[in-house]
Amino acid sequence: MPKIIGGSLEEHRERTREKIFQALDELLEDQTFEQITFSSIAGAAGVGRTAMYNHFPDKDTLLVEYAMHETSGYIAQLQAGVQAATPREAVLQYVRTQLQLTVSFHMPHSVSRNRLTSETAARLRDHVVLIEDVLRRIIRAGIDSGDFAADLDLDATVRIVNGLLIGTAPGRFDQDALEAFVLRGLGVEA
Repeated sequence: MPKIIGGSLEEHRERTREKIFQALDELLEDQTFEQITFSSIAGAAGVGRTAMYNHFPDKDTLLVEYAMHETSGYIAQLQAGVQAATPREAVLQYVRTQLQLTVSFHMPHSVSRNRLTSETAARLRDHVVLIEDVLRRIIRAGIDSGDFAADLDLDATVRIVNGLLIGTAPGRFDQDALEAFVLRGLGVEA
């Protein structure tokens, strides 16, 4: 009988999932997602192979759950980083935080987009929407306050700004120039 970790069955399940996500994260440093097996994850996590199936019926489900897990922590950091007095300050903090966290699409690079089913791809898109919503709220507040141009296409602007930032490592661009570019795109003088 496997040993229960934690004070309750619910805590045991959560800790086991954390171990599985941590193991997957470490394995992704050296292997593609397609190369990694449930057995290798179970071994790295120190859990039984059947525990993998108790939590995730297949690799696609594991991938989506892993992406959502990673995104929730990322969003908490992002929201903490954009607590600012004005929309202008908030959007600058958003840019800086995105660059500091250097997260690229918030999922493993090694996942072949061609391998994903349309359902899995749609579920993965949900985690990107959560990140976009942080910026969407900032820009909406800036439009409403008159700090940003009133005629902005909100959805297009969010995608363009995130397109500039996601996957952009610090030092790849002059950060001041990037910030000024984003502000000009919002109708603000840098």
